[in-house]
Amino acid sequence: MEKNILPQLEFYDQLSDSYDQMISWPARIGAEGMFFKKLVTDLKLKSSLDVACSTGFHVIMFRRLGLDAVGVDASPKMIEKARANAITCGVTVEYILGDFTNLSKRFSEGFDIITCLGDTISHLKTKLEVKRAFQEIYKCLNAGGLFVLQNRNYDYIVKNRVRFMPPTGSRNGTEETLFFRLFDFNPKSIDFSIVKFHRHENKWDSTVQTTEIYPYLKSELENLLKAVGFKKLDFYRNYNFEDYDKNGPDLIVVGEKKGILKAKQVGKHGLPSEKLERKPRLILSKPKQSKSEGISKPPVARSREKSPKTMAVPGKRPRGRPRKKI
Repeated sequence: MEKNILPQLEFYDQLSDSYDQMISWPARIGAEGMFFKKLVTDLKLKSSLDVACSTGFHVIMFRRLGLDAVGVDASPKMIEKARANAITCGVTVEYILGDFTNLSKRFSEGFDIITCLGDTISHLKTKLEVKRAFQEIYKCLNAGGLFVLQNRNYDYIVKNRVRFMPPTGSRNGTEETLFFRLFDFNPKSIDFSIVKFHRHENKWDSTVQTTEIYPYLKSELENLLKAVGFKKLDFYRNYNFEDYDKNGPDLIVVGEKKGILKAKQVGKHGLPSEKLERKPRLILSKPKQSKSEGISKPPVARSREKSPKTMAVPGKRPRGRPRKKI
């Protein structure tokens, strides 16, 4: 049977109504939350931008961590769901319809941390598009700000022809929904399909959605990040700060923009803040496991410098062009 390959925007518009059923957000935020909390706490981050924010739960997470949080997504229906989720969660955040191409023109103020999670970069067709996306992200970061990229580890997936992701689903009374995500490999791309099975009482139906993605390898992403200005890059296999493993399913990259993170006053993103202190760059050790509770303890930070000096830099963020109204 011939596949119906959907354009990516149509693919995610169609997926928006069932996306939160497919992703177990309490479990996911629980697994990722300590990672981001440590970055926010250690570096005293105050503002965040989540690019390709889908239904907005990472933006909500950052707001609950005390940041001035903004999300951007190209899908109108995903943005609609994100705004509804924020109301349900009782948080005030900002969601904007947009994509990678003009981030720097939309914001007159920079961000302390920008995230691009959930394998978003693999939806860009060429390395040039990826490079331009990284350039826009770099421009939108404050000096000393962080970029966190999470992608599937295609070094492992392509080499081993890993076709299936773990199934997910949800159940509510007589309703049950199951999701199977799978890959079909082409010479230069992958057909990414989501098969949805839905049961109402004793009757099942199914739908299949397919779009095309592009498997960028770790070395390709590293070279492109360095090309746009990121010099300090750390690579992890998971959100426990464990070193990257070429045989693992995931790739997490933390890049730092050159400079010192400045103190902020009330500005574009709206939240007042006190003067910040920017510590020397930290190397995060692997977390220790608590035998009694089975909970990962926060990693211990070691300074890369022999005699670290703390610097406080007061002042407002430089202002740029005002954001265009959407």
